[in-house]
Amino acid sequence: MNFDDWTANMATGTATHANGFTIRIEGNPKDPSDVYPGKFPEGMSFVDQARLLRSGLEFLAKAGGSAPTSWQSSPVQDAKTEAIKAREELAKRFADRPDKPQRSVLSLKKNS
Repeated sequence: MNFDDWTANMATGTATHANGFTIRIEGNPKDPSDVYPGKFPEGMSFVDQARLLRSGLEFLAKAGGSAPTSWQSSPVQDAKTEAIKAREELAKRFADRPDKPQRSVLSLKKNS
């Protein structure tokens, strides 16, 4: 069996092997958030199933270089990233205050 005989449809996020097996992904093709494998062909061993699935995901990742920009990032994700960055900056400013009180340090070392 040729494990490299795939065709991709990046608009739908699917890849189809010559034997009829299909994989559908969601998210970035290089790091998908969900993978939906189709039904494997009859009589295929578990090792070949794993190899077929792996080769299909690798094929989608390689084909993902020309993926639509909506797969790379979304405005909602960018907004979340900006909100997280803002909170981290606020926490950093709070941690670096010069008037922050000194706290005693707890040591678990024995003094003997």
